[in-house]
Amino acid sequence: MFQPFTYIENYDYSRGWDRYALDYSKLLVKDTIYYLTKEMMHLIVKNELEPQGVEEKQVLDVNCGTGNDFPFFIAKGWHVAGCDGSPGMLNKAAENYQKQIRSGQLKLFSGLLQELDQQTFSPNSFDLIFSVTGGFSYVDDEELLRINGCLQQFLKPDGKMIVAHLNPVCMPEMAYQALKLKNPFFRIKRKLKVNIKDEDHTMYLRNPKQLKKMYANTFSNIKTLPLLAFTPPYQSGFRPGKRLLNFFRRIETRYIRTQFLAGIADQVVVVCSK
Repeated sequence: MFQPFTYIENYDYSRGWDRYALDYSKLLVKDTIYYLTKEMMHLIVKNELEPQGVEEKQVLDVNCGTGNDFPFFIAKGWHVAGCDGSPGMLNKAAENYQKQIRSGQLKLFSGLLQELDQQTFSPNSFDLIFSVTGGFSYVDDEELLRINGCLQQFLKPDGKMIVAHLNPVCMPEMAYQALKLKNPFFRIKRKLKVNIKDEDHTMYLRNPKQLKKMYANTFSNIKTLPLLAFTPPYQSGFRPGKRLLNFFRRIETRYIRTQFLAGIADQVVVVCSK
């Protein structure tokens, strides 16, 4: 069950994904690859939603973590419901966005994706359902189809879902790993075992063709867009200087709408509607 979340003083961040919360809350730093990833994802949101107008919108941020996408939505005056399975992540979000919570612009909910059902939120509630940086990659295909069925119910008739999935083929990362004399092919597999804070997890990597087929079960007007088609992702360890980062920013911005590049990008962004 998803439950409203409220801030917990002196929270113990020593268990599970909570152990990553303190580090994750510090990632949103300008002139970094992580920040560039957010910029490009937000550019996709603007390209898809701004033609509809700039009026107030209702957003569901799935797997919101510590709220690193909240500043983008808050600056637009949109109302956000953020949900995550890690109470520690939500606790840092509650700590960092107290003003918006008090004003009612932001609400936080605790619950795992696997606990999502059609009663979690009211039907036709959100103009945008949003998720980035791999959250959907921790559920298998069958569970993803079930989750998408729930999310479709929460979307307004003219709303859009914009979510990112990790891609098994990331050419920029492969090139960077090869330059570092490391295995460039470690990611080219359907399932990827990862260790996060001494805990083992399985990630399900999906390419654009697989994602289009899966989303066609529930959604319409499906397209896939690239998220970092030319830039090695932040988890690769790539740390360019400001000038080089600006070069990557320009080229990623130029080709952000080029759908065929989704096949080689770090993440495949699925854009679809009800």
